[in-house]
Formats: sequence, C-alpha cells, structure tokens
Amino acid sequence: MNTIHWACLAGVCARLGAQAETTPLNDPLEEQKETLIACELAQPPKRAEVPVFDSAKECEAAKGEYHYKLWLPEGYKADEKKAWPCIFIASPGGKAGMGNMAAWLKASGYVVVMLIESKNGPWAPIVGNFLAAHDDVVKRVRIQEGLKIATGMSGGARASSVFVQTRPGFVGLILQGAGGASDSKGVYHVAKLKGSHGVFVAMTIGEKDSNKTEVPRMKTALGPARFSVYPFDGGHVWAPPETFAKAIAWVEQQIYRKSDTPAVVKKLLAPRCAAAGK
Repeated sequence: MNTIHWACLAGVCARLGAQAETTPLNDPLEEQKETLIACELAQPPKRAEVPVFDSAKECEAAKGEYHYKLWLPEGYKADEKKAWPCIFIASPGGKAGMGNMAAWLKASGYVVVMLIESKNGPWAPIVGNFLAAHDDVVKRVRIQEGLKIATGMSGGARASSVFVQTRPGFVGLILQGAGGASDSKGVYHVAKLKGSHGVFVAMTIGEKDSNKTEVPRMKTALGPARFSVYPFDGGHVWAPPETFAKAIAWVEQQIYRKSDTPAVVKKLLAPRCAAAGK
C-alpha cells in the first residue's frame, strides 16, 4: 500500500473518530502528484441549493470534515496568474481516482479533484464531500470559473449530476454508466442543467450495461442540443480511455463554440478545439 492510500485511510478514520485538522490553505503543493487535502463544510447548504435534499435535517447532516486528492498539472507554478480547467471525480465506492481518465487529464492540463468520502449511500455525505472540497479548492488553487466539469461512474455519475447544480461555474458533466439523479418517481433532477446557461452533458455507456435504457430518457429530459452519448463495448464500468476522450472533447468543443463563452476560457480550450476545426 503506497503513501497516499495510507493517508486516505488515516483521513477517513479521523472523520469517524476525533476530528483531524484541516489542511492549511498555505500548505505547499507539488505539481503532478496526488496530494491528500482535509477540508470542512462548516455551514450547511440551503435546502433549495441541493435538488436531492428533502429536509433541513439532510442539510445539517452534510456538515463535517471531508477529504479529497488534488492533482496539479505540469506548469501550474510557472505562471502565478493563470487559472486552469478543473474536473471533479466521484466514485460509487468512494476514494475516487483518475483511472482510465488519467492520461487525457494529465496531458490536457486539468486540475483534478478526487472525492474520498463521496460514495453510494445517503445523499448528505455525498453532497457534503463535494461542497467542502469545491469550496476549499477554489480558494487553494487557481481554477478557471466557467471551465469546471464533473464526472463519475454509476452512483458517482448521479452524484456528479447534483454537484454541477449546486455551485456556479460548471459547464460540463460526463455521466459514466448511469443517468442523472432522480426523485422517488424516477424523474430526473435537471432543472439547472438546461437553458442558455445550462451544462453540456455527455454520457458514456457500455453496450451490455443495463442502464442503457437511461440514454433515451436523459436525451428527452435534456434535449439533443445539450446531450451526447458515447457507447462502448463493455458492461457497467468506467469508460475506456478513448471513449472518455471523445466524451470530454465533445463537451469542450460545445463550450468553445458558444458565442458567450469568455475569451479567457476559449483561449484555454483553443489548442485542442481550434485544431479540431470546431
């Protein structure tokens, strides 16, 4: 077991027992290395901010100490004014990692936030982990607002669909192996995903995945302009590297093509999107 895994385990144990201290904002960070960050959600979210919360009790239960792994891209320290694109990753089993996405994300200059406690189960810690990590990392790291994306697989996909609706600056969502979060009647929570300032949603799905039935439902819920699907030969798993690359490339291209996308965001995307003729 390597150092980061021991650190993650220690962090989770700390949350279950005595509270550990959060990581100071001025702690030095290294490029191209996963760094464990301890953070806290001290104030509960408002119920109206979180589409899956049904009560004030859930909001209160989201408070607490959480953790995430942070990856800074090569060149981050070279320009102290430059802001960077960012992706948040949620896993159905917790302790998210880059997995099949690693090569693309590292080559494309993304700040990567991998959630530790977010996993299948009650919504309060899922949302709490995201909110604590998000609110910490935007203070700790130079992240480009208007160029934040979230992704996850299975229950992590449903979680990520909530994340992008609870904080501003998100423009992309990559659902892997499942559709978005839904209510008790199976109706997707997509109100904040649609409209002129909505989110571009790509969905990767295995040909043998039983959740394939969600593809037409998501398309109907979102409309074809904001939704694109990327099938692959496989089951209920994370997308292969080449499929993920196609999905996130589509999201980036849609952002790049929008007439109201800020120039600074287009400049960050230009090396890939302009070369593709989009």
